[in-house]
Amino acid sequence: MKRPTFLQTQEIRNCFIQIFHILILAVIILYFHPMEAKEPPNQISFTEGGIQKTFYRNPNIEAEYLDPQQVNSSLNKSSGNQKVKFGWNIRQAGKPFYLKQSKSNVTTKVTEVYNTGVGSGPNIVLPGAIIVSFKKDQSMESLSKLAQKYKIEILRQLTPRLVSFQTEPGFFSVEKANELLNEGIVLEAYPETAVEKVLK
Repeated sequence: MKRPTFLQTQEIRNCFIQIFHILILAVIILYFHPMEAKEPPNQISFTEGGIQKTFYRNPNIEAEYLDPQQVNSSLNKSSGNQKVKFGWNIRQAGKPFYLKQSKSNVTTKVTEVYNTGVGSGPNIVLPGAIIVSFKKDQSMESLSKLAQKYKIEILRQLTPRLVSFQTEPGFFSVEKANELLNEGIVLEAYPETAVEKVLK
């Protein structure tokens, strides 16, 4: 077999260097390119108690979570006739209850709202908790491994087979619940919901 000449060796080396530079540039672009936020789906489905449930996103309203220190008399006055309470509050999209001019350093959580029918029925807020029922009793060790694998936190072990996990509010909790269904030990996984009355 003929050995490559000096020029051929240089060409091969230059080719590898160019490929290496292209790879480094691609990694830098991917690392520094801003990740686009995932648009919430127009409808979500999950199974709870053996029943398939479907909810439809209402793009005109959203839910805002308020801590007790954010709920005060001035906040209630500034929001007009709407009753603002501790916890999840339904509001028009883009119109926050919590005024940023307050000196509180607490940031509010805002998430999408779904309805039982398209734009009708009670408003469903997904507060970011997943309820998981298992086929058999679970130890804290197995629950911790599951939480670590799916990047969620254990909230409460309600029974040896029923556990709640903390995730991010919104449709993300539905996605995590659906991922958990891939585990052989999981019987059912669905997001916890907060229900608000229909807006008039």
